[in-house]
Amino acid sequence: MKKSFSPRYRWGIFATCAVMYILSQFWRVSTAVIAGDLSHDLGISPEMLGFLGGAFFYSFGAMQLPMGPMLDRFGPRIIISVLGCIGAASAIVFALSHNVSMAILARAGIGLGMAAVLMGSYKIFTTWFSPHEFATLAGLMISIGNLGAICATAPLALLSETFGWRMSFVCMAAATLLITAVMYLVVRDHPPQQPGTPLPDTPSLAGILTGLHKVFGSSHFWRLAPLAFTSYGTLIVVQGLWGGPYLMHTYGMSKTAAGSILLATPVGVICGATLWGRWSDKIGRRKLPILSVQMAMLLVFSSLVLNLQLPRWGLLLQFWLLGLTYSSNTILYAQVKETFSLSIAGTALTALNFFVMLGAAVIQHAIGLIMSYWQPSTTGALPVAAYQWGFGSAAALLALALIIYTSSRDMKHESASS
Repeated sequence: MKKSFSPRYRWGIFATCAVMYILSQFWRVSTAVIAGDLSHDLGISPEMLGFLGGAFFYSFGAMQLPMGPMLDRFGPRIIISVLGCIGAASAIVFALSHNVSMAILARAGIGLGMAAVLMGSYKIFTTWFSPHEFATLAGLMISIGNLGAICATAPLALLSETFGWRMSFVCMAAATLLITAVMYLVVRDHPPQQPGTPLPDTPSLAGILTGLHKVFGSSHFWRLAPLAFTSYGTLIVVQGLWGGPYLMHTYGMSKTAAGSILLATPVGVICGATLWGRWSDKIGRRKLPILSVQMAMLLVFSSLVLNLQLPRWGLLLQFWLLGLTYSSNTILYAQVKETFSLSIAGTALTALNFFVMLGAAVIQHAIGLIMSYWQPSTTGALPVAAYQWGFGSAAALLALALIIYTSSRDMKHESASS
């Protein structure tokens, strides 16, 4: 006898995916407020600190290309659950690390463990929710997930000062393992089939290769990929690693005070992600919201280069606006989904996410390499010029990506007619 689910069950699935994504977001940016502790305990230079921060995104990004076909073939529930266990174990190894090599390998393992969470959730949403809800759901997912980024700011700073960063990471690893178990037990990849309705086809190897060829052979995809590469990479430079040291070195803040400023960025993402998604769904367009708001993000991020020496309220506004304007980036997933058929939706979404994560890894590492040209003071502080050159380089990449993106177009009506 077939098991039936109430209409509300899909929201239980959404909630489970969202909590898992909260943890994923936490792990992404968990090095920002403890960067000083990592430098001290593990003896890390700015270049290696950038590589350590980027290690999560290198493994996460590398998994995105095989991830799409894996999600299409085996289903997101199994993939998210198996990798989640790997991520939890790697987080414990990171907490026990006593040298930089061990820490880098462990952080790469955490990235591997979280690699399927967002794209797997989006794949699940394509079967449990209607197409016109997708951009709103994508924005809502990002908004809720950024609670994890909030937890990685002032709360993590306070927790690490009280119990140490190692014990804090062990606790979060246990939480990750618990939610992974709930994910496996509660979530289903698609609703139960009605009598006479065939089950979704499992793609063959030939079909997987055809899907990859269609995605990477699309000229329109290559108009979106550069913005995916640079937008999140630019944000993570500040939110994920260098924002904490920047505030501590440039403004003389404590770790807790810097964490409270960084908290404004994920709050901005939460405020903006659902807002921009709703606007995009309402007007039935993707390019206009993305282009206009991402240009605003470029202006906000560029203000960091000017060393304005803002008061506390000004810093809070600056970092909040950075998150608010970045969050329009989530509409890119709706735009790329509408470019391709539902049968290769997982492949298309993870292909875009490959560039998102690759950008986060490469830009974060590159900024660390640029900043390593400046000699830290005896206290470990870098000069203002190091941050200006580092942030300025990221801003230049974002500007170039926006220029390329102007040649993109909305595919909704074309996809519908085809």
